[in-house]
Amino acid sequence: MQGFPASDRSAPTIRTARRGVKGTWPLVFRCAAGIGRAARASISGIQIRPVPRLLLATTLCAVLGAGSASAAVPLLASRARWGPKGVLTWQAVNDHVLGRAGESNPCGFETGRAVVDAAWEGDVLAGRLTLCTSCGERTVPYLGVHVSANGTVVADVSPSLVPGCESPGLDRRGRLILEPLAEPAGRPPLPHHLEAGEKLLQLRRGKAAQAEFQKALAAKEDPGKAWLGIGLSAVLLGDAEAAVAAYQKARSFAPSVLLSYNLACAQARLGRVDEALASLGDSIERGFAASDDLLRDPDLAPLRGDPRFSSLLARTKNNEERRR
Repeated sequence: MQGFPASDRSAPTIRTARRGVKGTWPLVFRCAAGIGRAARASISGIQIRPVPRLLLATTLCAVLGAGSASAAVPLLASRARWGPKGVLTWQAVNDHVLGRAGESNPCGFETGRAVVDAAWEGDVLAGRLTLCTSCGERTVPYLGVHVSANGTVVADVSPSLVPGCESPGLDRRGRLILEPLAEPAGRPPLPHHLEAGEKLLQLRRGKAAQAEFQKALAAKEDPGKAWLGIGLSAVLLGDAEAAVAAYQKARSFAPSVLLSYNLACAQARLGRVDEALASLGDSIERGFAASDDLLRDPDLAPLRGDPRFSSLLARTKNNEERRR
């Protein structure tokens, strides 16, 4: 499942601990590894994982993070520079941190595709990285070191690449350097309670975050994003029923690919196979194109044995082909 889309502000929008909530219910952000790789997001842009997981904005079901629920983790800006002109958006997804391809990216990946899928180990993001190379697309181990002085995340990928294979997504030394970007000019800041709730989600403080999103509803800041935040908070608190109800309300205000994906993740967690398949089908109908998420997202495991899942997987691959 994925979480809120990483906010497009320079303010952090990332998930929290890797341990903690994982045992109860992978955060609402993105189903990936629990609740949504494909859908995580943040509130300002509010992307939610197909996040591998859920995030307020448009992401799907996950919350970024590492360590225990109360442990402090590095905070990432919602957007990072990838290559000379490309962009990568960070999303908190469950116990994972997702780095998604922006509209402009050096590999020409479809917007929203998960490039980095990792979790915090102290100041290091450990996981996997998907790259385009001169030898074809490759998925390799990823260890990104967070530079606290400026918020940049640096990973030396060269040891994992076949000699002679080069990637436009890396510098000349074979490093993936992701520098934080400021909020795009003209983008209004998030309303007070939505922003506060998003930051609390990043810290995996589900109850406090939920309270802020309830206040956002009362203040009429943005009901769609507020309900999304309530749903993500419910995931952190291990309340799948409440998450489903909140996602459905959020979808009534602003239906999206990621929101339907996150809803499918939550429904699958509850064993509601028919409903989850229907929600996943809606996400695919809206353009979901990440077959890897369908095959690897732990939240979707209950669906893979159903004969209908194969058809959904085929439709997702068709979406991928159309985007190439």
